[in-house]
Amino acid sequence: MENIRVFEENGYIHFIMRPEDLMRLRYSEEAATLFSDFMDGWLTQMKTQVRENTMDGYRYAFEKHIRPFFDARGTTLATARPMDFQDFVNLKYQQGLSPTSIVKFHSIMHKCLKYAVALQIIPSNPSDNVMLPKRHKFRGQVYDRTQINIFLAAALHSPGEAAFVLAATYGLRRSECAGLRWSAIDFRARRMVINHTAVISNGRIIYADNVKTRSSYRTLPLSDSLRRYLLDLRRRQKANRRKYGKSYCQTDYVCCFDDGSPLRPDYISREFGRVCRRAALPRIRFHDLRHSVATLLLQQGFSLKQIQDWLGHADISTTANVYAHVPYIEKETIAKNATPVIEI
Repeated sequence: MENIRVFEENGYIHFIMRPEDLMRLRYSEEAATLFSDFMDGWLTQMKTQVRENTMDGYRYAFEKHIRPFFDARGTTLATARPMDFQDFVNLKYQQGLSPTSIVKFHSIMHKCLKYAVALQIIPSNPSDNVMLPKRHKFRGQVYDRTQINIFLAAALHSPGEAAFVLAATYGLRRSECAGLRWSAIDFRARRMVINHTAVISNGRIIYADNVKTRSSYRTLPLSDSLRRYLLDLRRRQKANRRKYGKSYCQTDYVCCFDDGSPLRPDYISREFGRVCRRAALPRIRFHDLRHSVATLLLQQGFSLKQIQDWLGHADISTTANVYAHVPYIEKETIAKNATPVIEI
């Protein structure tokens, strides 16, 4: 109490404290830590919470953009103010970064500061209420049924053939195609389990018994056509094993080269582009095969909930936002049947 000045005026008792003393009442001692130092430690802890390739993205954003900005200001947890984060967002926008990247950077910082609030180091999150740039919604192109058949015909005998069949018929993600193992396929029960992925992290392939989200772990029935295809693929791989002998790479992965070595996720994307050019098809992303499957399922009358479960989306809003668009030919049908006739 020796740092508090007390006086009486107009019948009221007034207490005056120095700003630094008032700060000590509102914040814990740890609040004097530089924001970048606290975030560095938080990222280390986050290794147990997110996949390695996701952590690579977090680290890049922190080292390349976040740390330099806040270190230059000497921002601590206690001195961080909403305007600091608004200034950061404004600067990155002026530097030409995409709204999507800026929103991701802000999201990482917000999560970090939310943790600081949870630890009761600071009373509130200073990155709340920041005005973020508006993101332009990306809508990928899709192939119709005819184009998918043309694509699959052009993909025959391509090293990426198996991944293309899985993506174009079942809508599997690239990481799920590259990570699918024969041990996850039960031909007798006619089903396969999506429970293993292959992702790229700093140029390395990370194989893991986890998937993108909890909902991504799913069991899918084998259609007659896919079952026949996979049985034939396994027969061809056994023939290659005899052909290559000791030089054959013994793995359990479904998508592999003739010598048995598994396909890299980035190779799948590159080879996909080559096959599309060979087939003279419009250029789309590999992930758009997944969109194509969803669109075909919508056209066949399946509900968004059914498509969500099939594709392994964590939230049905993701399915609705990405896939719930009606092809123009269907809009024409709606217009003919729903538009009232105006007699003149």
